[in-house]
Amino acid sequence: MAPSQDILLLIDIQVGFDHPTYWGTRRSNPSFEANIVTLLEAFRKAARQHPDLPTHGVVHVTHSSTEPCSPLHPSSDGFAIQPYAKPINGEPVIVKHVNSGFIGTDLESLLKKKLVRRLVIAGLTTDHCISTTARMAANLFVTSHLNENREIDEGSVILVEDATATWDRDGFDAETIHKVNVASLRGEFCEIMNTSQVLKMLSFGAPEDEIMTGADEMS
Repeated sequence: MAPSQDILLLIDIQVGFDHPTYWGTRRSNPSFEANIVTLLEAFRKAARQHPDLPTHGVVHVTHSSTEPCSPLHPSSDGFAIQPYAKPINGEPVIVKHVNSGFIGTDLESLLKKKLVRRLVIAGLTTDHCISTTARMAANLFVTSHLNENREIDEGSVILVEDATATWDRDGFDAETIHKVNVASLRGEFCEIMNTSQVLKMLSFGAPEDEIMTGADEMS
């Protein structure tokens, strides 16, 4: 059996989200970009350490809007992936047209083929494509596999709460929307970690008592 993998799933980190007003006027999590860079560097470093035994990888998902006026329409410059998250050789890029990264794509089969044990999700936006994809990842059991004893290893879906962000909407500020959506996912659909905890997990494994159970560290 091929070795299981830890996969960083980066969702919709595209230039179009730089639009000053299309998504909202204020965004949550000013550290989003820096944390994405940190996660990418960590997963790529881990992959380089085991080039002949793939245990870590990165998969990119981009949104191709069907709305001609959208900054994420494929005809727009905003469709491009942000330079700081640009894929390198060997990193798959999945193109989706709806909120979920699994609908109309081969993401599910790709992850199951890789025998993913820990799916680490980051990107944009918390309340739309991140939430939808995390929920479906759990419902599709993409981290569950039969082991050599014909027993199910469940694995885990992990949302990195300081490596996702959203915008203000309908009178609610961006930080509130962000925190509420993270809280709705916690425990039932995924585990919640911050970037520092993911780095520790990659290096040493993550003790259960260090997995975040609240949004206390998001300020």
